[in-house]
Amino acid sequence: MLAERCPAGSTGGSALDYAPGMFRNTAVVPALLVLLTYSPGCKEEPPANDPGEFGEACVEGALDDTPDGCVAGLYCSEGYCEERCVNDDDCQPVEGWTHSCVAGQCQIFCDENGACPQTLATPMECWINGMWCAAKDD
Repeated sequence: MLAERCPAGSTGGSALDYAPGMFRNTAVVPALLVLLTYSPGCKEEPPANDPGEFGEACVEGALDDTPDGCVAGLYCSEGYCEERCVNDDDCQPVEGWTHSCVAGQCQIFCDENGACPQTLATPMECWINGMWCAAKDD
């Protein structure tokens, strides 16, 4: 039988047994790393897709109280949630802008420069021959 070569400083004896805790660490540490990697942690939740309030974006033709529609009592007009009306008093004021009842629907009118309010939840632009405001198309 051939003898193994022993490096200088070797005892020439067999290797020492591992302590029982060493085997546990090799199984526990990777398992903990996997748990930390895939744990829920502080993830940002997506915004709720709720029906739109006055001035919020909507999809025309969507039903009331649906995520793409408006809350009950409002309707989707020109890409934003608007009010129905009988007279001008039914339309809530939009500071600095004319918001009037036209054919049973509240409408925000463009100003003399063709501008629209940018204070609502939906960016607006002047539309329909420079008369009424509508949600901007992206």
